[in-house]
Amino acid sequence: MRDVIEALFFRELKTRFGKNRRLGYFWVIGEPMTHILFFLVIFTLIRARSIPQVPIEMFLVTGFVPFFMFRNIVTQIMAGVQANRALIAYKPVKPIHIFIARALLEMGIYFSVFILFMVVFGWFLDLPILPIHFLEVFVAFLGLAFLGFSLGVCLAFLNSELEYAQIFINYGINILYFGSAVLYPLWIIPDHIVEFLLYNPVLQFLELLRENYFDGYPKIEGINFTYPFSFGIILLFIGLWFYYFRYKYLGQIR
Repeated sequence: MRDVIEALFFRELKTRFGKNRRLGYFWVIGEPMTHILFFLVIFTLIRARSIPQVPIEMFLVTGFVPFFMFRNIVTQIMAGVQANRALIAYKPVKPIHIFIARALLEMGIYFSVFILFMVVFGWFLDLPILPIHFLEVFVAFLGLAFLGFSLGVCLAFLNSELEYAQIFINYGINILYFGSAVLYPLWIIPDHIVEFLLYNPVLQFLELLRENYFDGYPKIEGINFTYPFSFGIILLFIGLWFYYFRYKYLGQIR
């Protein structure tokens, strides 16, 4: 299994960036950078240059990059079987191998991008880049990747079963983008709305990452590792249940 996943990982790495690797590298870095620069300009124009104890540049990086990792893990897993149907004809290759390889690739790419952005902003803007609790930050990052993997496995089967599921899934991811406190601090939201938003496990992981990264970051009651990890485990069991009974038909139902 390990050899199969490793081979698929390097195959996906080559496919991910295509023949024009420079363009591929630029897109991976350029997409989150575009969002960060756009909202940095917006916040500057409205004179919201700084969040208490948190440089706005670092705040945006800790929101956009982890969320894009989560989003890409979900979408890459959903598209994985369709893109590798010829490989699945070989007995050693199973859909779960493709899921794992794609998730590991996206996690590796965006973790590298995260470190790159932090180093660049720290170097040029003279900002502190080291987290106050490194282990908790890393666990939050891994948790977001795990949640993306679990959700991606579930949605891969939903997308295969329902013809127009992809459209609604894309809408759902866009809603998550705005409902996960990616580009705004959670404490500016009214309490009755925050209570509703806390059911979002993506938001919980992002807030956990930030409150363990920045010294003095305001902590919101109700945010902990237990809920989002439990949510991810439940999703994983649902996805694996579908996988056990339906994996032979994955990518062929439509």
